Amino acid sequence: MKCRECSSLNTRVTCTVKEPDYTKRYCRCLDCGAKYRTVERYEVAKPIPINPFRWNGATNPNAGLTKEQVIAIRYLHQQGLSNGQIALKYGQNRSTICKVVNYKTYKDVC
Repeated sequence: MKCRECSSLNTRVTCTVKEPDYTKRYCRCLDCGAKYRTVERYEVAKPIPINPFRWNGATNPNAGLTKEQVIAIRYLHQQGLSNGQIALKYGQNRSTICKVVNYKTYKDVC
C-alpha cells in the first residue's frame, strides 16, 4: 500500500479489524512513520436474472434448422459426407454445418 504522506511503498499493516460489512486496516509507513487507516467495503454482486423465455438451439423461432435436420446432418457426417456436401443439401453455409456437427450450436439436440 502506498503511504499517504510520502508516497512510499515501504508500509506495513499493523492491525486488521474485520466486520460483516467492511474491513478496517491500520497501516504505518516505515519511512516517514505516518499512521493511517483504510476501510474496505464489501460489495454484493448483482444476481444475473434468469430469463425463462430464453430460446436455445432448434427451439428458437429464428433458427435456420429444425431438430430433425440437425439430427440428419450429424448422421450424414457420421456416414462420411463432407461438410460442403451437407451444406449444399440443406442450403446452409459450410461453417454452420461444421458448428452443428461439433456441437458448437444446437447443443440441446442429441
